[in-house]
Amino acid sequence: MALPTHTSLQNRLYFPAFGELPPADDLDNNYFTEQSNGMLLPNRTWTFFGEIVSDSLSHISMLGHRVEVRDVTGSVHSVLFFPTSGNLNMEDLRVGHTVFIRYAMRCFFSDLATEAIKVEDLNFVKVIAMNLDTLLYTASLYFDRQSNCAACGGSVAALGGAAPRCETCQAAVYCSPTCCAINAPAHGSFCRLCCELSEVLNLSFDSFIEWVPFRQ
Repeated sequence: MALPTHTSLQNRLYFPAFGELPPADDLDNNYFTEQSNGMLLPNRTWTFFGEIVSDSLSHISMLGHRVEVRDVTGSVHSVLFFPTSGNLNMEDLRVGHTVFIRYAMRCFFSDLATEAIKVEDLNFVKVIAMNLDTLLYTASLYFDRQSNCAACGGSVAALGGAAPRCETCQAAVYCSPTCCAINAPAHGSFCRLCCELSEVLNLSFDSFIEWVPFRQ
């Protein structure tokens, strides 16, 4: 069995910054294809993510549980939640947490002078209780280096599916059971985040087959 493949949180094709998101009121051929019946379908799966830097309006539903988020470029933008389906614990929308939104698009609101992200289906939203920089570091350490041992850095390519992995998160890959055991204490502080990130990264981003929510 081949090693699982992952993309990187730094890959802006699949994890675009706010300014790279498609506009909601216009056809962006980089993101959507118009079908013969007039329906628009995505070309691929993409996910916007940003760290919440302001949550003062997150508890007010009439204002869209509005939060301000910092994306990978450092720019800050508004995200508003007007749910029509799905469930999300709005208490998780707090400063220091990072929100992931699949198929996010930019749109204008009458009460905002600039563009924002509007979320209606909460099934396409995931919140991880960690700041952006720590998540980027964790993803780089474990998901971006799947061909190297998480302990010694040696190549595991020749081992293929036989490469030992952390049994819990499956993200930490090792060249031997010895390296796995040695690295276990250090990996322990990252394992939970790896499990969370696996829900974001472990899917095929290249082509659209069906809408992929974080939960049904």
